[in-house]
Amino acid sequence: MCKLSGLTKTHDGLGYFGYIEPYKAYVEVISFDGLVNAATERNRAFFDRLGLPSS
Repeated sequence: MCKLSGLTKTHDGLGYFGYIEPYKAYVEVISFDGLVNAATERNRAFFDRLGLPSS
């Protein structure tokens, strides 16, 4: 469905993103695992500073 909707594959190849003009909506499609991995990477320094495990 992502390809049929004209969405662009993400740089890591694990998702899609794009703007769907008829609905005037920006859409991102990613897996739950991809979401968790991205959040972990973004917040790693914050977790380290608090002394919390990042995994």
